[in-house]
Amino acid sequence: MNVVFTSHRVEFIEEFEKEAVKYNVIILEEPPNELLFSYFEGKIPKNEYLDKIDTTFPKYNSLYLELLKKLYLEGIKILQIEPYLEKLNEIYRLIENGVVGGDDRVRRMEKKATKAWIEYQEAFIKKDFDELVEKTIKFARVDAERFVIRDEMRAEKIAEVVDSINSEVLIEAGQIHILLPSMLEDYGFNVSTKSIPSEVAKRLGYNWTFNPGSELTIKYMTGEEVSESYEKVTAARALVYISMISKEEMLPSDEQKYPHLIDELKITNFVNSLDYERCKKIFEKIWI
Repeated sequence: MNVVFTSHRVEFIEEFEKEAVKYNVIILEEPPNELLFSYFEGKIPKNEYLDKIDTTFPKYNSLYLELLKKLYLEGIKILQIEPYLEKLNEIYRLIENGVVGGDDRVRRMEKKATKAWIEYQEAFIKKDFDELVEKTIKFARVDAERFVIRDEMRAEKIAEVVDSINSEVLIEAGQIHILLPSMLEDYGFNVSTKSIPSEVAKRLGYNWTFNPGSELTIKYMTGEEVSESYEKVTAARALVYISMISKEEMLPSDEQKYPHLIDELKITNFVNSLDYERCKKIFEKIWI
């Protein structure tokens, strides 16, 4: 099996297709949704499916759906496996019906993550940079714990499903899910990996790296010991990064085929050159 790391960018769809056509089975990083197959089979229009999902990348989702339908009609088996999000959706459905229930582990994790996120948002509203750095570190720790649980649950479910499939499998994964390959190996699978953003960056002559927020989260995910000074400066850089990065969905053009990737790499390289006080000054200049 091959774990392919990618992100929700239009510029990576063509790269993903080049890899996907080599496989007979593709496992998507999303919870089961029968409407997807209704779209594949022409029972509902694309817009009806898109209206049912929550997305901040509408153009990507539209084009990616078209690619998946094409692959499906060519005979490639499409599976949706993301048990954490599946269980979270069930918890939300129960809440809508006035019931507290569902998977206890997921419910407790989400409660913890929500609390950390609210504290982060409250600090952001106050624009107290030092407090915001502390809340960024706290949220990154909680988010790391959640990513580990997600990868554990997904690896377990994939192993259960793939065990009955006599075919090579491509597994879609977001870039931060770095623990998934080793977790799958623990189930006895031979696992290869491919990072589309990293490979494209190298092809363009860039040194690809995670942005500061992801870098900090990954260190917590892997249990790496980090100093307090490293935590603070990396969290400070992450705050400048999210303040500078484009929030708009950008599309490839003849002049720039990978607009998001280049934007992210340039800003990451810039913020990684900053010390704590410089981060603080830039953040306050942007927001205050």
